[in-house]
Amino acid sequence: MNISYSKTFVKKFEKYDSKLQLKIFEAIEKIPSGDIKRLTGNDIPPIYRLRISKYRILFHMQDEDIKILKIDSRGDVYK
Repeated sequence: MNISYSKTFVKKFEKYDSKLQLKIFEAIEKIPSGDIKRLTGNDIPPIYRLRISKYRILFHMQDEDIKILKIDSRGDVYK
């Protein structure tokens, strides 16, 4: 599994404390298990959401390639 990260994700991720960073990193490593849901819309490739407590991670997943797009709190991630 190849995981890549967008600049938007990295910038926001670096602001979190180390305990939360570790929790997020462990959840990303366990994809495709976890609380994952495909978002509606005509996006190709489709966008998925991974839920970690009050945070949401948006990502694309194709075969063995995963592109982490964005992380933010529940209310702000979909904007």
